[in-house]
Amino acid sequence: MTERRVRHLAAALLALGLSGCLNLAWADGPHLACEGMGDGPAAEAKRIAARAQGVVRRDGKHVLSVRTAQGVLRFADKPPHDEPLSGDHYRFCDRRDGFILLQRVDESDGTGVLIDEATGRKTDGGEEILFSNDRRAYFATMQPDGLDGQRWTIRAVDGTPSWSGYSFIEKRKGEFDATLDTPAWTDSGEFTAMAQCLANDKLRWKVKLTKVSGQWQWLPNRKCPAS
Repeated sequence: MTERRVRHLAAALLALGLSGCLNLAWADGPHLACEGMGDGPAAEAKRIAARAQGVVRRDGKHVLSVRTAQGVLRFADKPPHDEPLSGDHYRFCDRRDGFILLQRVDESDGTGVLIDEATGRKTDGGEEILFSNDRRAYFATMQPDGLDGQRWTIRAVDGTPSWSGYSFIEKRKGEFDATLDTPAWTDSGEFTAMAQCLANDKLRWKVKLTKVSGQWQWLPNRKCPAS
């Protein structure tokens, strides 16, 4: 399958919703998400009032403050403010079980900042966050500009990265024949997802992120038909 064909098929799947909500499998760990990422100040104000009243507030059009047990954190946007994919901008997304997720959009990526209210610790977040059941690690998604898919990352709760990859299984650099969705944590702390062939969407199976000879792989590995 050529890279051009792969990108075309991936774009078609993303248009069906893979680039939005990931259909995250529910677990005991908190799930935070940036919904309505393109909405305006009024929608953000409603989210703050509903989920973070007295904790998150706008100190100005381009300044967001977050109150933690260790003090107030301030997040100031950087200009330009009126050009797409320019500058550096923060928006409140979600608050669950002592964690706050901010959307951060810079010149190339849509990502986020995760804040622990108890410690005041800031770590790299994403557009969606799913904690492991024991809350010792979390899974995050981000959308790099120009990528037909998402970057997936797993980090320890202190922000230390343990794995980073994409929402597809690469055959070789720049080519893939299966997408990934429905990421989930197991009770034992393993990470799983559902794989689906591009050329035949009926070929769908569960995979687990597994370390083999020092390298992370999605197993079991199955061969998809050529398009």
